[in-house]
Amino acid sequence: MLKRLAHVTLYVRDCEEALVFYTEKLGFEKRMDSRMDDGSRWLTVGLPGQEVEIVLHDPTHWHREEIAREMLAAVGKNPMWVWETDDFSTTYETLRGRGVKFVSEPVEVIYGMEAIFEDLYGNRFLLLSPASL
Repeated sequence: MLKRLAHVTLYVRDCEEALVFYTEKLGFEKRMDSRMDDGSRWLTVGLPGQEVEIVLHDPTHWHREEIAREMLAAVGKNPMWVWETDDFSTTYETLRGRGVKFVSEPVEVIYGMEAIFEDLYGNRFLLLSPASL
């Protein structure tokens, strides 16, 4: 049976620039960084205190050319992920101050407070502070 979600993969064009964005702008920590002889790189980040790791995956060295092209075409087209916070205002202002691009202003909705932001490739993420029920 399935035990837990361990990793999710995010296709990136450049591992180093993605690492800078996710660690310096969003506050993730680098978890794994292994370089292979063929130029490929296993690079993961995660939120402090959370087990799930995000694989920052540049498919260029990992896959056949045709498959790598298809994966690179998917950069910036990830399904939206929802990141929860217990202090919406502080988190929103901190991320904006670090240069994170918000594509929607904060809005109060029936289920809490939310705003949508993008990473450096155009992947969209929802910042959510759930309402107390």
